[in-house]
Amino acid sequence: MPLNFGTKYWLKNGEYEQDERQLIKKVLKPGMKVLEMGGSIGVLAQIISHKVGPNGRVLSFEASERLVEISTEMWPPVDQLQRVTGFVFPVENGENIYVGQFQTEGSELDGRGIWELRDDLPGNTWDLRSIRRDFDFDPEVLIVDIEGGESILEDVPPYFPEKLQSIIMEFHPHLYGADGQARLEEKILKSGFRVEARAGQCILFTRA
Repeated sequence: MPLNFGTKYWLKNGEYEQDERQLIKKVLKPGMKVLEMGGSIGVLAQIISHKVGPNGRVLSFEASERLVEISTEMWPPVDQLQRVTGFVFPVENGENIYVGQFQTEGSELDGRGIWELRDDLPGNTWDLRSIRRDFDFDPEVLIVDIEGGESILEDVPPYFPEKLQSIIMEFHPHLYGADGQARLEEKILKSGFRVEARAGQCILFTRA
């Protein structure tokens, strides 16, 4: 793998995305459709693909072309898994969300987009509506790890389609504070979900 020794050691010990692994056990079933936003090197997508089986479908988005290339090299192809390079946001109404640049800092697996709203111009991200249109994909489970991007929920009221039953979201309070996270959680709760479980910075929301 084209990764440094520290990252390889971390992966070998099974320490990568432990919180998400713990939470997906509570919701995944064979045959499900799962949308992943922020796929990194594909560890979680591979696990999910195994759990949903050949009758399921997994669509995994990652903004970093390099990480998508690494994930493609690391893992054998799986029929039910499709990887996509691009920016993505977990709302129906995200047509004006724009990512001006993508920064990679710290760990070689980290990446953070600079998110903004463009009132009069189209954005450059996929939202749930355009994913349904372009990929014929209507997920039952949504997994979100778009570092800092979730704060856009402050300005774009979330609307989730009825078919979506579970959301696993990783929060990043070091970017917007504990109060900011509390406001984001409340937005999701008001859209028809409840908190089912927590693991680290990740929360599992299920349809109320």
